[in-house]
Amino acid sequence: MTLLRPVIAALFLACGLALAPVATYAEPGNTVQATESVHPAIEQANTHRAKEARRKRYLLFFPIAAVGVTVALIVITRRK
Repeated sequence: MTLLRPVIAALFLACGLALAPVATYAEPGNTVQATESVHPAIEQANTHRAKEARRKRYLLFFPIAAVGVTVALIVITRRK
């Protein structure tokens, strides 16, 4: 029983380290690449990706707002 506890702890630690996300790139501000210029196509792709992420956030906001309004209306009508 005393040997089982460290084995389980080591297993959890090994699984945690195996499943931990690894950074595949470094931030440009922290590396030597900050002095190098970024290719215009990469900048354009980055802005496009940011716009897509913003659109997805707004598209997720609509169903949440609709459910919120529906719940509010149900609560208001049940109180009367």
